[in-house]
Amino acid sequence: MIEGTACHASVSRPAAGWCTLKALIIMTQTAQRAAPRFLTPEFNVFLFAMVGTDSRGGQLSVVSALARLDLDAWEEAAALARLPRAAAAQHLSALLRKFPEIPYIRQEAGAIAARLVALLPAATALRSSSNGARSRRVAASTALALGMLMVYVVMIGLQFSAHAPAAHPAPAAASIHTPSSQAAAPLLP
Repeated sequence: MIEGTACHASVSRPAAGWCTLKALIIMTQTAQRAAPRFLTPEFNVFLFAMVGTDSRGGQLSVVSALARLDLDAWEEAAALARLPRAAAAQHLSALLRKFPEIPYIRQEAGAIAARLVALLPAATALRSSSNGARSRRVAASTALALGMLMVYVVMIGLQFSAHAPAAHPAPAAASIHTPSSQAAAPLLP
């Protein structure tokens, strides 16, 4: 039983169909809420920019730096993009200072953060693109829900038509037994 559906095994067939439909709707809504909201390309330039080279010679990108800090990179990028540039640079600078494996990071964190924050999309561009992405997600989820509903209605219709009694039962064929010695004579006009 899916929580919130109030359906159980003792319901009638039509009610069970309604419960299944309700469960499909709840699952679709749950999947939409769980879907990543920030995996959009508008932050790619910022997220994949290089922060610097660590003491072993490896390149550290913004996305890997945020992942090492156990932060969701797209959420953090969206939060930084909503801030004024100076505040975003200050916040990112504080995050970058947490990387002792980059020898020069403590001295240059402010300059590196300012360079990286300049790669973020402007807040106005972010709002307009997120509104477009949101409307595309709503349209896609609505189409998915309607498609699932249509399939479900067809399945219920097929199920009821298979179990419904025929309106005009076919008459039983009369069996005519003729002795083998009597052949059926052709009818003459």
